[in-house]
Amino acid sequence: MSFGTGVASFVVLLTRGWRGLDQIPSDPGYEYIAARVATGVRAFEVVPYLHADQPLIASFTSLLPLAWHGISTTLLSHLVWSLCAVAISLALSNLGVSWLTSALGGALLVLTPWASQSAIGNFGNVRWPILVMATVVIVAESTQVQPRLRVMLLAGIAVTFSNPLHVLLLLPLAYAALHASDAKRKILAIAALPLVAGTATNVLNAATSGHDTKIERFWSGASLFWTSGQLLPAAVAALFVAISVLGFKQLSRRRVVALHLFAMAIIISAASYQLGGIADRYFVAPAALTAVGSLLFVNDFRSRSPQKGMLLAIALAFLLLVPAARWFFVLPWLRSAPAWSGQVEQARQRCAEGPEIDFVLTTSEGQGTTDPISCDRL
Repeated sequence: MSFGTGVASFVVLLTRGWRGLDQIPSDPGYEYIAARVATGVRAFEVVPYLHADQPLIASFTSLLPLAWHGISTTLLSHLVWSLCAVAISLALSNLGVSWLTSALGGALLVLTPWASQSAIGNFGNVRWPILVMATVVIVAESTQVQPRLRVMLLAGIAVTFSNPLHVLLLLPLAYAALHASDAKRKILAIAALPLVAGTATNVLNAATSGHDTKIERFWSGASLFWTSGQLLPAAVAALFVAISVLGFKQLSRRRVVALHLFAMAIIISAASYQLGGIADRYFVAPAALTAVGSLLFVNDFRSRSPQKGMLLAIALAFLLLVPAARWFFVLPWLRSAPAWSGQVEQARQRCAEGPEIDFVLTTSEGQGTTDPISCDRL
């Protein structure tokens, strides 16, 4: 099942982003890869925060010919997303749901509508699927009587070395510890160590106040893409939390996990807004967590009331699939430039025809350019 989920997720990502396959995303741009070409590979960095996702992808790409750099970063980004989808599916299957439900849970990550603006295929934004994966895994494990320490540590290390919001995952661990046995509390404490160490590193070595300039209010004429991405995930999460609190006295483990995911979606949305304002990349994690939580909520509701559960499932499917279909393919920000490999080939031809000059290449949105690249680097 996990292999099939990974392959299916990769195919979905390729389909969604095929028009931007051979592109260098304008943010973070090519300079990050160029630095690795100039100074060598790097496993991780601590500025502006502890992270290994961008350095590793850029380092691997820097070892390849220049013409392959666009495709390399895109495919590696797709691979990270697919692995995260697999991990989500495995975490859900451990809750006792059907293989179809767990597979759908992984698929909801790669179908997140708002990933179409600047996330799919963008090596600078793989931190968000990693955050979603780690949240689902840690929440699911922390609700077990005997959590799997190795699984929690792997998820914690992955998110610590990718996303500065990893500190928020201490919240579900702390909540689980309040009602845990001494043995379980010890496991949870060990699982928290990477998160604590990463948070301390970020506080000591990086700026933690967010962007200096950020958009905090919707601009005139903000489209449905932006307003729904900012407001809908948190609103749906809050609605399901209210239904659970008011309507159920006894909560199953699936419902508890769903409530934790809803709470984390709201918290991550608020933290992202505080640190970065309104930006499409910040919609991805709350939307995916709300979608996975909603899937578990409906799955549990159907076991209690099949008929009402079916109606709720239809409503949820409409709510999830209509935006996914509307914004399925990547938007112009990720696909408006000429193919990266084609630009490199044209530059090589011009180098062969005349005196040696420097060239600038265009990044994905069609307006940003790289620093000058000399003929000997082509």
